[in-house]
Amino acid sequence: MGTFSVKFLIKHPLHPDRKLELEGLVDMGALFTQVPADLVARIGIAASGTRAVHYADGTKDSVPVAKADIAINGTEIATMVLCGKPNSLILIGATTLETLGLGVDPIHKRLIPIEAPMA
Repeated sequence: MGTFSVKFLIKHPLHPDRKLELEGLVDMGALFTQVPADLVARIGIAASGTRAVHYADGTKDSVPVAKADIAINGTEIATMVLCGKPNSLILIGATTLETLGLGVDPIHKRLIPIEAPMA
């Protein structure tokens, strides 16, 4: 499928003027979005708990999580963000993308609007 990155905004949910523009790797294999903890803290967001995770290499960890607003292509949602270690990859995970109504076009390496299936 290949990989690609997109620019996005991460915003403080209570103070939307506190924001950062970042570039993240689109990772449909990752459930959640991950941003290094120092960048999350830079806009004043504090972790509100931890989440057990396992990585592609098989290692497991407990990672701080925070609530943030994420905006991509003009659409914004509130979501949970994993607060990664310094210099960790910035990942945009499947939950964030699906909640934003975005899917992956692997041929053209871009995000495309999708309809939400409702049972």
